Amino acid sequence: MIKRVLSLILSFLMIMCAVSVMTAQAAPVVSVESLVITPYMGSFGEIKLKVTGATDVTYQWQAGFFDSTFDPVDLDDNEYYIGTKTNHFKLLASGELDSLDFRCKITYNGGKVYSQVFHFTFLDPKVISRAYIVGVDAPVFGYGPKYRTDDVLSEQYDLDSMVWYGPIKGSSAPLMKSTDVYVEGKYKCRFYLDPAEGYTFNENSVCSVDGIICNVYSETSDDGTIAYYADRVYTISYKGNLPEGILDFESRKPDASLGEQDVYMGTFCLGTSDMDTEFSFTTKALPSSMSSNGYYIFGKTSFIKDGRVLRDITGTSAKLSTLIISEEGRYTLEQKICLMSPSLEVMETRTQSYIVDIIKPQTLTEVSVTFDNIENWVRPLYSPVAVTPGVCVESTMWNDMTLDGKYVPAGTDFIDGHTYRMGIWIKTKPGYVFAVDEDGCPDITAKVNGMPAEVVPAVSSTAAEIVFEFTYEVESTDAPTSVPTDCPTTPTPPTTSPSEPVFTGILGDANLDGEVNIKDATAIQKYTAQLEALTDTGLILADVDASADVNIKDATAIQKYIAGIDTGLPIGESV
Repeated sequence: MIKRVLSLILSFLMIMCAVSVMTAQAAPVVSVESLVITPYMGSFGEIKLKVTGATDVTYQWQAGFFDSTFDPVDLDDNEYYIGTKTNHFKLLASGELDSLDFRCKITYNGGKVYSQVFHFTFLDPKVISRAYIVGVDAPVFGYGPKYRTDDVLSEQYDLDSMVWYGPIKGSSAPLMKSTDVYVEGKYKCRFYLDPAEGYTFNENSVCSVDGIICNVYSETSDDGTIAYYADRVYTISYKGNLPEGILDFESRKPDASLGEQDVYMGTFCLGTSDMDTEFSFTTKALPSSMSSNGYYIFGKTSFIKDGRVLRDITGTSAKLSTLIISEEGRYTLEQKICLMSPSLEVMETRTQSYIVDIIKPQTLTEVSVTFDNIENWVRPLYSPVAVTPGVCVESTMWNDMTLDGKYVPAGTDFIDGHTYRMGIWIKTKPGYVFAVDEDGCPDITAKVNGMPAEVVPAVSSTAAEIVFEFTYEVESTDAPTSVPTDCPTTPTPPTTSPSEPVFTGILGDANLDGEVNIKDATAIQKYTAQLEALTDTGLILADVDASADVNIKDATAIQKYIAGIDTGLPIGESV
């Protein structure tokens, strides 16, 4: 019995020993994977552990005095500690922590173990007394910011970045965009410095920027990172060297030989519509950083003759007619743009010149138009064979006056006993004008194949209408004769005016398409030139100035309306 009991006890002891051995074999192995325990003040020390041979592992870093009776303290992440619940523990090198010891409690599925005890030794970094930055691109009026230097020649620090601010106004210094350019004033460049490991800046550190000494400051971000920087202030003034492209002509009209300083624009005649030729230009837009600070472009056109400035016209366009020119000669139109400072001083000027010759045109008092074989007319003729030199025929139109001015197309035979009216629209060629009366209407006599004809003047010294009428008689062998009357003041319309029609429409809608546009002005011009007829309603809607006559003035008023120029007339309104 005793032996049996002893055998059972021995078996139990052997089992317990086996369990103990198995438990001992399951304990994890804790090793150090990386270690930095001598960090510089202000930087981080770190310990990274490696645990093998266990599962369900958790970590808890502790701090205290492990050779004393005080219990260690479990750590949480804060401004000093990072990774207190991981195998990668980081500690900020600070004077408040330089006397503590640290270890990690490792809990696993079979129990817990502890790492070795670590003690950090904090090193004082070397203070950089002076940093050097050289080769900075100093700001220049009209140019944009540049972010380049010749770098720094030191292993103790590096130039992290550059930022430009300005212009400085009081305490305000806006951040410059890449599209901004420098104007007169003060600007600040901030140089961010990055000390190397083991180095730092303090309140006594300075930075030499191309020989100018600047203080080094520090700023702490929300994540605790410290940035060091130095500011240098630059003063900019205009040195008379404006960059190309800041002040220039964007476009010039007329567009001719833009590479030349003086552009020859030809010959213009006194007292003609040539004098209304517009010489206009536009300029490039200034950078927003210049215009927002009070800089602007001023433009003008100067009329010059024989070296004398006759008149200056402010703005970006001018006409010869704005200067009352009464004598022949060569004139220069000098277009000028100036960059003006906020204090209204001229900073830079660009010019472009046009040269024109002004002549007195030859005055015509008589006009003769000749058609072939007029004695044997049986249908309309449209193309003259001869015209007075200096005059050209713009168009010819036939109307049957017996049929209320009905248009007679080409190839239509005349009807016996009907009276026909031929309207010939004539214009002067360059260098010629018609003699005019006191009202400005052409004061000329006209003949068609040597026979007197009427002149229906337009209010222009360069255009008029010749009217020739005759009655066609089959039995007659005589040549057609003209039926002259007194010179009317307005062209005779090809159709009779309607008497009090009842209608609705839009004033100015001569072609009755439901809107007022350039087609209506063209329709009126063709009507006055006897090229096309207007309907009764179209005639009333075309008479926009209510003069009881449709003429070129109505077309001009519609053109101004289309261009957005106030005419004082109810064009475009329903009537």
